[in-house]
Amino acid sequence: MNFIFDLDGTLSFDGFSIDEKIKKVLAQASNYGHKINFASARSYRDSLKMLGEELAQERVFGLNGGLVYEKGHLVLEHNLDPVGYQEALKYCRYYNLPYFVDNSFNYATDNEEYLPFIKMVDPLNLAQKVSADKLKDPIKMVVYLGNHEDLLADISYRTKEMNLFELIYHENEKCLYLNPSNISKASTIKEVLDEPYIAFGNDKNDINMFKDALYAVQVGRYPYLKMYADDQVDADSQLVAAKILELFQEFQGK
Repeated sequence: MNFIFDLDGTLSFDGFSIDEKIKKVLAQASNYGHKINFASARSYRDSLKMLGEELAQERVFGLNGGLVYEKGHLVLEHNLDPVGYQEALKYCRYYNLPYFVDNSFNYATDNEEYLPFIKMVDPLNLAQKVSADKLKDPIKMVVYLGNHEDLLADISYRTKEMNLFELIYHENEKCLYLNPSNISKASTIKEVLDEPYIAFGNDKNDINMFKDALYAVQVGRYPYLKMYADDQVDADSQLVAAKILELFQEFQGK
C-alpha cells in the first residue's frame, strides 16, 4: 500500500524538521509491505534537509504536484504557461507585490523579506537564485498579498479568464499559490500511481488528495479539510507517529 504524507503541519510542526519519533516509524514502512511518498507545496530542494538522506530517496511530489522526484532524480514536471507567467510577473511588478518562483530546483524572488516562508528556502544552499526573467521552465509562483488583499478578487478574476493557472490562497500566510492549470497534488499522484493510497494531510491543498484516497487522516483541525477525512489526530509528533504505525499494521497485506 502507498502512504502519502504532506510535510508542513502534518509531519513537521516547526517548518524545519521532522521529529525522530515519526522518522523511526516511517522507516518501518517496508516491514509491513508499504511504500511511503511525500506530497508538499515545497520544492524537493527545500525538503531535503527536513527529510534527511534516507527519506529523500523516497518519491516526492513537490510544488503542489508540479514535479516528482524519485531516488533523488527528477522524473516528472509540469510547467507554468509562459504567456501566463509573464503576465503574472507584470502584474506583480506593477503593484510591487512580493513574489517567489520555483522551477525544478532553482528559484527567483523579489521583495523576499515579506515572504513568510523565506527562511525555509534552500537550507542546504544547493540552488541558484536568478532573476525571474532568466528562470527557465517555472513551475510554481507564490504572490504575497499581505499588504494588498484587496487585489485578490481582481487577480482571481483575471486568472480565471486566462484559464492558465490553478490557484490556492492561504489565508494564514496571505499568499496566493499559482500552479499550472489543472495540476494539483491529487492530479499528479493519479498520473503516477495507478493504485489506492492512504493520505495524511492538514490543509487546503490536501483536499483533493483526500477525496481520491482510500483512507485519509487529518492532522490538526483545519475546518475545511475535516469533511474529507476518515480520521483525525492532533498536531503532535507522538500522536502522529502512533497513528502512522497503527495504519501500517491495519493495512498490512491490503
